[in-house]
Amino acid sequence: MAGPATATRIGVWLMTDGPAQVQLEYWPQGRPEEARRSALVAVHPQRGHTARIDLDDLQAATRYAYHVLLDGAVVKLGELPAFTTAPADPAAPRDLLIATGSCSYVPDPPYEVTPESVGAGFKIFDALAARHPDLMLWLGDSIYYRDEDLASADHAAGRMHQRWATTRRLAPLQRLLRTGQHVAIWDDHDYGPNNSNREFALKATALTLFQDYWANPSYGQPGVAGIFTQVPLGDVELFLLDDRYYRDDDASDAPGRTMLGTAQLQWLKGALRKSRATFKLIANGSRMLTDRPSPENRGGEGWHNFPSERDAFLMWLATERIDGVFFLSGDIHYTHLTRRERLGSYPLTELTCSPLTSRVHPRPFPVRAVPGTLVTQRNFCTLEFSGPAGARRLRVAAWNADGKQLWQEDFPAAGLRTP
Repeated sequence: MAGPATATRIGVWLMTDGPAQVQLEYWPQGRPEEARRSALVAVHPQRGHTARIDLDDLQAATRYAYHVLLDGAVVKLGELPAFTTAPADPAAPRDLLIATGSCSYVPDPPYEVTPESVGAGFKIFDALAARHPDLMLWLGDSIYYRDEDLASADHAAGRMHQRWATTRRLAPLQRLLRTGQHVAIWDDHDYGPNNSNREFALKATALTLFQDYWANPSYGQPGVAGIFTQVPLGDVELFLLDDRYYRDDDASDAPGRTMLGTAQLQWLKGALRKSRATFKLIANGSRMLTDRPSPENRGGEGWHNFPSERDAFLMWLATERIDGVFFLSGDIHYTHLTRRERLGSYPLTELTCSPLTSRVHPRPFPVRAVPGTLVTQRNFCTLEFSGPAGARRLRVAAWNADGKQLWQEDFPAAGLRTP
């Protein structure tokens, strides 16, 4: 699985069945005589037999093919894996297709997988790969830790590794992992127990495991642990948030509560202020723009349960006149767009996309939903960026598990600017 590429560098993730020395042999597609080999990397059980191999000094805007070598022997993977580096100009507008989704549940043997299983519908991974996305953005709950995985601190790390490995071994997932490039955030189930927050005792272990199984460009900041990072993609930039490591309890109404934490929020503001991207995508596990269905009903987890923190950030966005902001989230087991009108500025929109293979929510309760965008079946979404500089456009679409389009909405860049 390839992580996000720059013009000259990429990280490639892999997992083996046992201890080994692994290496990549790679070359510009069609020019095998220029093949080079990466450094050898040892994989071992302490890290779940995972490895990340970083390739440097690559050519910009170039398609590379590669072999995986296991103890010196080429591994036959069917279709030859490949990746493409970014253009030389890191800020240049380019056509870009991002696929996204959340809530990917894989049942354990010996449980039978049926259409009504908590986890089923794995054909969706083929439908995703068939769209040929440049990037797959995983919006959290990419695995589901079970209670027994976390019951014993002495054995939790091994059980948590096994949960990741079981999912990654799923055959229908393999084609998608080798398609395009991949980045991820987490939500509660690939962080810890249901509705877990900063009080989770094994959160440092969860962070190490997340780093073992993804190839994000970075995780947190010096002195500030977490999974948050940013990913520039031409005139599109991703701001990936950590909604768990510093989160207070959603069910509390105590003052000063936080979902993101002071340090992460300051990082986000600084990154947005410096960004020159036309489109600034803020991705979070929990929904960010929705509201409670009523004063008595909290409406599930989300930033609406931390009103002081959210209100202050939205006011900051308006005061700073940050253009091009678009929110992404998962978690809730149904899909819809949320829109918040703002006096004197462009409306804020959020795409919530869920579930991939987990069970659909039986009683959805969207608030501020854009008419015609509610999806109550397994689905994924795409964000397509196109057009010349000065006339860029974002097209958002939802697709069912068979790859049939359910709806689409266009967002011209001009409509995401403060008047």
